[in-house]
Amino acid sequence: MQSNPQTFYLSTLHRGKYMFILLTSILLIGIGMSKVPIQEIYKIIIALLMVPLALYFAIKCATLDSTWRLDTDTLTISNSKKTVVFPLSNISHIRNLRRSGGNLIIINQNKGSAFRTWRNKLFQKEDDLPLLTQAIKEANIEYYDM
Repeated sequence: MQSNPQTFYLSTLHRGKYMFILLTSILLIGIGMSKVPIQEIYKIIIALLMVPLALYFAIKCATLDSTWRLDTDTLTISNSKKTVVFPLSNISHIRNLRRSGGNLIIINQNKGSAFRTWRNKLFQKEDDLPLLTQAIKEANIEYYDM
């Protein structure tokens, strides 16, 4: 591992905020379409066409970009809300679970609870996950890509 810290940028989401906005907007679309006095088939088509707009709106409102800094003995994850520091000696392994639209990254620790973060790939530019993965493996941290 290099003595210079390496910095990586990931597009992440505040998952709770994302789910709340998405489900609320879909509920409002349904309620709104039930009040419109047109034929049912048109209501269904319009509602289906509005779902991608709700998805886009939820992602843009819940975006929480994070900076991952890998040093010789620590992994620091920072976003606009908080900063979390993990000593590399305390990380037992990292799992990257692929999901539609992103990844669930879980950092399991020897002591303490697991840390989870959601990486978002929808409506985002390419981020540094491949470079981060390579650096984690070079730091001799067990990394599982599932």
